[in-house]
Amino acid sequence: MTAGHDNSTDILEDTTMSEEPPSDDTAQDETEHIENVLENARHDDADTDISYDLDDLGNVKEDWEGMTIYLPEDLHNALNLAYRELSLETARTTEYDLQKLQDFYPLLVAVGLNNLDQSDTDDLLSMLEYLQAEYGE
Repeated sequence: MTAGHDNSTDILEDTTMSEEPPSDDTAQDETEHIENVLENARHDDADTDISYDLDDLGNVKEDWEGMTIYLPEDLHNALNLAYRELSLETARTTEYDLQKLQDFYPLLVAVGLNNLDQSDTDDLLSMLEYLQAEYGE
């Protein structure tokens, strides 16, 4: 990383939704769109030798601000499954050990915030409608 340049914004730009969200607000279209974005963000080319310069950030429980969130059970389960799948995929394709507190949660929040910044009110309400339909009780 060069002085004065934060590579995290480059990473976020590469992993954000590069396509416009579907115009139809159905839950199925939203799910397919999210799956397409995630698929495009994955590096499936096993022949590519990519190295990452990632640091161990220490004890994040002591050094970072803590936060408690409450999620519906289905969304909580989906979040845990997503972490396990990404952790396994990262372990299979790289030598990096994806950490839940140091890597996954901050990445999830940063990508989510970036996507929210690119959304208008209609997009936001559509996403909330999807969340309630998919994970509401």
